[in-house]
Amino acid sequence: MKKIVCTGPESSGKSTLAIAIAQALAVHRVPEFARTWLEHLGRDYVHQDLYTIANGQRAWEAWHLNRSMADAKPMMVCDSDWTVIHIWEKYKYQSNLVCPKHRFPSADLYLLCKPDMPWVYDPLREHPLERDQLFMEYEQLLLDMGANYCVVRGGASPERVNMALEAIKGLV
Repeated sequence: MKKIVCTGPESSGKSTLAIAIAQALAVHRVPEFARTWLEHLGRDYVHQDLYTIANGQRAWEAWHLNRSMADAKPMMVCDSDWTVIHIWEKYKYQSNLVCPKHRFPSADLYLLCKPDMPWVYDPLREHPLERDQLFMEYEQLLLDMGANYCVVRGGASPERVNMALEAIKGLV
């Protein structure tokens, strides 16, 4: 089973890229649990809620993993994973209790989305001016982990998707 994760700052095209790759490869896409959960929370989130979000993301990944294992192409594309929660927690709460980098498995390939497109308002997004700083945090985390990753650039262009698909070719 190969696990590919789209990661990076908010409004950097993670969801768009995950959808495009999953469609191009005809594999399962694991949505971002945090978005669905926060849209239905009914209140502002607090630090403790990150535990629920981390566990929910892991549960969704496990569910999709089970479905993917039966497929001819045992691969899944995750629109987010624990790396997003780790950076979110570190940046917002100056903590790493929920998702310390030693506690979660790495993906086979991380697609680190460069925020080289205009920021788009969304009520769940909080840091329109810090995207470049957050990008550097993500890259440092991936370097510290020794993760296999590729920086994808090009906004919402087809070149971005092609860049990601080229990186994925090395896995199969």
